[in-house]
Amino acid sequence: MSRRRKKRGLGGFILALIEIILGIGILAALAGTAAYFFCPLKNVSVEGTDLYTSEEIANYILDDEYSKNTVYAFVKNKIFPKGDAEFIEKFGVKMTGPNSLTIICYEKDILGYIASEDGKYIYFDFSGRIVEISETYLDRGYMKVDGVVCDEPEIGKTLPIGDSEIGYLTSLIKILNKNDLMPNVISYDDRSHITVSYDTYNIALGSSIYLEEKIDRVLRILPQIEGMYGTLHLENYSNQNTDIVFEKDAEAEQ
Repeated sequence: MSRRRKKRGLGGFILALIEIILGIGILAALAGTAAYFFCPLKNVSVEGTDLYTSEEIANYILDDEYSKNTVYAFVKNKIFPKGDAEFIEKFGVKMTGPNSLTIICYEKDILGYIASEDGKYIYFDFSGRIVEISETYLDRGYMKVDGVVCDEPEIGKTLPIGDSEIGYLTSLIKILNKNDLMPNVISYDDRSHITVSYDTYNIALGSSIYLEEKIDRVLRILPQIEGMYGTLHLENYSNQNTDIVFEKDAEAEQ
């Protein structure tokens, strides 16, 4: 008697499980049918970049015939998000209505670039990490770095200038950016000393020693040399040697 009850109990459980699975399947089929008929994709908007046209981004993300449906395109890109594109870190897709999607582009954080001898541009971020290698030059005011050679650059690797030099570079850029002093070019010499260049003058900072004090002195001196041609020398600046010389470029001023 007890065995029959167990068999009936097991059979009832299996039957109930089948009914649940069938119910879920029917609901999924109904939802899919409703989405097919009521959610055709009619409007696509793109945010976050001007590097590509909206049509280019839409064609990249909505890359199969089923993506003409709003729900399908949304679910697909949630489960299988597109990888990065040139200068784009990732994409986000959100439904803004039953017939509309918004594609959000998250651009890579770029601080500056190195122009390589083979005609490519090596873009790096605030940590000195290479984030893009491209033949495309982005005219966005990114800072150019001279005097650094990348023989075999790879995305994800840091610039080949050593940890202390990267620390110097990133600290300098943060200070310059904070004080609205971002230069056109930052140049390294063979001793890893830095010179920053603006439209008419250069500032030779030397090593990273006393960096904040040097920038503080630069801020005081700049109004006096605005529009002049030459180089402001702070390579030997220290607490003991506070002399700063502005070496005029007589030829450029003529």
